[in-house]
Amino acid sequence: LASAPAVAAGQEAASSQSPPKVLQIFVESVKPGKGAAHEKVEIGWPAAFRKAKWPTHYLAVTSMSGPGEAWYLTGHESYAALETDNRNVEKTPALSKELERLSQVDGELLSGTRGLLASYRPDLSYRPNIDIAQMRYFALTIITLKPGYDSAYADVRKLVNAGHEKVNMDEHWAMYQVTSGMAGSTYLLFITMKSLQEADLAQESHGKPYQDALGESGRQQLRDFARNAMATSETKLFAFSPKMSYPSPEWVARDPQFWAPKPVAAAKP
Repeated sequence: LASAPAVAAGQEAASSQSPPKVLQIFVESVKPGKGAAHEKVEIGWPAAFRKAKWPTHYLAVTSMSGPGEAWYLTGHESYAALETDNRNVEKTPALSKELERLSQVDGELLSGTRGLLASYRPDLSYRPNIDIAQMRYFALTIITLKPGYDSAYADVRKLVNAGHEKVNMDEHWAMYQVTSGMAGSTYLLFITMKSLQEADLAQESHGKPYQDALGESGRQQLRDFARNAMATSETKLFAFSPKMSYPSPEWVARDPQFWAPKPVAAAKP
């Protein structure tokens, strides 16, 4: 993933990255009890891309809540760039053949798959530039709206952003709008974390000062929107998987122990 759609706190500007304009996501539902076997197969994908010296990288994550899933996220600068990358894979016979072989083996371990495309919404994001290579988790909230409420959703998200800015909230998120792969108006809100302790801190930081920043009218607007406009809202927690990811050299350089750990030597008898 050229620059992950995610968020985190306290990162240096020199190492921060902007979210990609287009996000390609593949979701795999792993059969119960097949997680370890699935990981072994998935390691073959980044190995194939490394052998081909492929320039497009991706982030793999596995679910910590909800159904057992693996998500693969690839960032592109445009839909045209995504198309070019797909065509280049097709024009590389050795890589294509190996990916096809891996897909066949992988399919035996899965109960379903899904592909998504989403466009970055900078106007609905908050301080999104982060050092993604230092992150280890992300919380993903999937929001599906009732028909006709996209404009109203933009308004409430900007209200939330303004409240955060007013109290100088040290939070970060990236918002994406699904363009293909999910029904209706669906948004993906990514919040990354270096540690799960940040989830505890987030609850504390949204106390009275933040509620006062929203004001009674703002809080009522949020309640009304949730009641009238939201069809569904679901939050999933994911852990980064360095073994199944194909990280960029820049990511590896930022934290080689995590992204490219050295094999543990076998103990001598």
